[in-house]
Amino acid sequence: MTLILDHDRAGGYWGAVYAFTAIKGLQVIIDGPVGCENLPVTSVLHYTDGLPPHELPIVVTGLGEAELGQHGTEAAMKRAWRTLDPDLPAVVVTGSIAEMIGGGVTPEGTNIVRFLPRTIDEDQWQSADRALTWLWTQFGAKKVPAPRPRKPGDKPKVNIIGPTYGMFNLPSDLAEIRRLIEGVGAEVNLVFPLGSHLADVRKLADADLNVCLYREFGRNLCETLERPYLQAPIGLDSTTRFLRTLGEHLGLDPEPFIAREKHTTLKPIWDLWRSVTQDFFGTASFAVVASETYVRGLRHYLEDELGLPCTFAFSRTAGVKPDNAAVRRAIRETPPLVLFGSINERMYMAEAGTRATYIPASFPGAVIRRHTGTPVMGYAGAVYLVQEVCNALFDALFHILPLSSQMDKVEATPARAHRELAWDDDAKAALDRMVEAQPVLVRISAAKRLRDAAERAARLAGETRVSAARMALAQTALMEGRAA
Repeated sequence: MTLILDHDRAGGYWGAVYAFTAIKGLQVIIDGPVGCENLPVTSVLHYTDGLPPHELPIVVTGLGEAELGQHGTEAAMKRAWRTLDPDLPAVVVTGSIAEMIGGGVTPEGTNIVRFLPRTIDEDQWQSADRALTWLWTQFGAKKVPAPRPRKPGDKPKVNIIGPTYGMFNLPSDLAEIRRLIEGVGAEVNLVFPLGSHLADVRKLADADLNVCLYREFGRNLCETLERPYLQAPIGLDSTTRFLRTLGEHLGLDPEPFIAREKHTTLKPIWDLWRSVTQDFFGTASFAVVASETYVRGLRHYLEDELGLPCTFAFSRTAGVKPDNAAVRRAIRETPPLVLFGSINERMYMAEAGTRATYIPASFPGAVIRRHTGTPVMGYAGAVYLVQEVCNALFDALFHILPLSSQMDKVEATPARAHRELAWDDDAKAALDRMVEAQPVLVRISAAKRLRDAAERAARLAGETRVSAARMALAQTALMEGRAA
């Protein structure tokens, strides 16, 4: 059995709960013990962009030991259903414990339908992908109708597919994609499932085009709807191409909107690009560990368009187990100046003693992003990202400047005449390798800290030379934040 270090996403059960609770008019029954509700509904997600527990028609069967081992889950499910509105449809999401014993039987005489998240062998994105398509096949049209011809003066309609609970930075990215669609003259038909009602599922077929918000899930529904679809863009070039392709499909002219954006939304980019940080862009390394949506977008924008060197990138992809040990090793061996990631990466940074600036770009983590002012997607996201990188550069400079209180502190003068310590050749080579691994902007500072720490430790030990072993001990001590 392979143990996963610091998993980056939840199981299929969570993805189904995120999707089904996002759509109005659908009641959700969790088939499992009380803890199956407490974790996603009332505990963990208070620290993330998660569920509003007081608004949702959601209940847990509250399976007991006897029901799990002897009687099955049918009676518990009926008990839970009686607390809900009998006139509204309800879906049962099987928890992992109930799934391991084979699940329950849907009680007769109820309007309960069952969805099996396959939480044992699917992650949240795979299950969410199936759940979105399931909503359409269960409550939409039996057959996808042909596109309706538009009447003169009617705006073309676009669906935004993918917004659910539990996705990092959703409010900001959704607001920006909606702004772009409406900016070129189209109308948002449905935001699905978050923001839609069960009675409106059939209206998904009314759109002329779909926009898939994430690469992790939603594409299967876009394919099922038999309409053209585009992926939500990240970066200047991708957003411009997105708008022009959108206009081509919908018969709209996006150029006036693009021209206005250059003089409004995008204007700060040119100011930031010409700021005092411009000299560092060519060497201001970054790394990203996030969902495939963000990794592809951030690399294309920051590396290909703006020229910032990417030290490493790890994509979190649906159905693929993460290799967080490799991430941890990359942070230790090739630390970037700026790291986009989750709380996992922030912990690895602390372990390695790196002075990189951390920018949240993924769950898991105690981070809340419910305001619409932090987009990564679209033109507004392009500005936000450059702004964050510039701020990160100032942070890096701040960390290498000595404080006035530190400038007054000096070590005690040795009683005997001070002599420079000789360095072994392998110690010098080790120092060079360690400094070479640091971002260019902080190399001088890193070299001085490492050299001083190694020589200080050697003198305290009564040694006349700095050895490679002493150099390694000094590096470890600096990472751990203690004296060498």
